[in-house]
Amino acid sequence: MRTLVYFASGPNREEYQDLDFDKIYLIDNCFRNRNRNQNNLLSKGKIICIGMDCLQSIEFLKNENVEIDCFVSLNEGLYEGGGSYAINSDMFLGYAIPLFKEQYIHIMNKNYYHNMYHVSMDLPYSVEEIKEDDYRYLSPFIFSKDNYHKEHAKVFQMRKLSILKTEININSHRKLKIIHDSIWNHYQELEALIISFSDQGQRDFFDIIPKVMNRNKINIDEIFEFCEKNKINRLGFTPFSHGNYIGFLKKLKGLKNEYPKEVFMYHLNKNDYREIKEYAGNRVGGFATFL
Repeated sequence: MRTLVYFASGPNREEYQDLDFDKIYLIDNCFRNRNRNQNNLLSKGKIICIGMDCLQSIEFLKNENVEIDCFVSLNEGLYEGGGSYAINSDMFLGYAIPLFKEQYIHIMNKNYYHNMYHVSMDLPYSVEEIKEDDYRYLSPFIFSKDNYHKEHAKVFQMRKLSILKTEININSHRKLKIIHDSIWNHYQELEALIISFSDQGQRDFFDIIPKVMNRNKINIDEIFEFCEKNKINRLGFTPFSHGNYIGFLKKLKGLKNEYPKEVFMYHLNKNDYREIKEYAGNRVGGFATFL
């Protein structure tokens, strides 16, 4: 089963039926309640049109057991079409990563964002650009005819990297683990997730997900008090504090609470948590000197 998902796709096109995929999902608000679609869904042949916000569609796709072989996002209407966040941002891609296969094709145009949105493509994947003479190449112009994609839209082969884990003994009561992976790949095993996404147009989307708290709306002391009160064993974080973790580490090292017993710090960008890793590395008790 080969599956392509086109986020912020715009209208359906008949030529999509000819693509070498078993299923093609088009995600766009333009399909919402059109033709009296039941549940904002419209199927025709191999194509399923979903009238839904792209972030909201991730949970739907998970429930459908979708695994993405080809991810497409070329023009999400950020400047004229009502789009409010960048599909190729860390925020969105990190949330969508549980849908990606170990190897998948990613079609995007970084120039589209004009440096107005943070789009890094610095993910826990190796990235290889696929050129036009490669059998794996899929022309971006199949999906968008806009001229500004010429020489700028790229096709990438993405391969999942082995998950790097750094385990550090903070004190006798708990361990700290740094994991180069999306926190959303570990949602089920965590009892509380602390995210620190600034508002990039997603508004309060993440705040209403069960088990999730926003680091920008709650301080570290309140987080640890919550863990103790609710007996939270496994606590996960995304990067926060703009890379300054000294205060956080001191609090964690001196924490007398029984909970949390394990703290996991997840990251997408390879240099996240560099401050912690440089000083502590994998040495047992590495914080003794640092703090």
